[in-house]
Amino acid sequence: MATLRQTCEALDGILRLPPSAARGHAQRLRAAGYLPTSQGYPGQISSEHIAAVLIAIAVGSPVITDYINMRSGNGGPTFGKVLAGFVEKPNDVLEVVVDTLAPGASVTFRGADHGVQTIAFYPPSPKPRPAFDRDVRLGPEILIRLHAAIATAPEVRAGRPRLRDRFTRIS
Repeated sequence: MATLRQTCEALDGILRLPPSAARGHAQRLRAAGYLPTSQGYPGQISSEHIAAVLIAIAVGSPVITDYINMRSGNGGPTFGKVLAGFVEKPNDVLEVVVDTLAPGASVTFRGADHGVQTIAFYPPSPKPRPAFDRDVRLGPEILIRLHAAIATAPEVRAGRPRLRDRFTRIS
């Protein structure tokens, strides 16, 4: 797994966002308590936190609680956990659609029986919504490229570089 900084840089490149756009969302999530604070220590970020940053990019940071905690009508895991599972193993996902105007999302994927399945997530109490739709669609190529970027991220060392590395960079 990658650090938060490496993940945000990968998200900026994959989603074609301006530089540091994903980092701004991550900093707002960290201030709200959704992401762990580890100042000075480049620790790895979990897939649940990557899913939270993805949702924050799609809908905005202030309403992220409504989206992360949505459940499907059949019960089961929350939308945040399902999206985190597809961040870790994106091979079976076909499409993730997030409604940006009212809390709602759907995930289309290849099921265990190799058939196409869709899970719809919505809040327990419906909220009023406008007559038009505005959706964010995340295709499989986005999650696959994100998984590849996270898996190939170089390890980050805390502290000063080793003496040998400092002198080899100069020459």
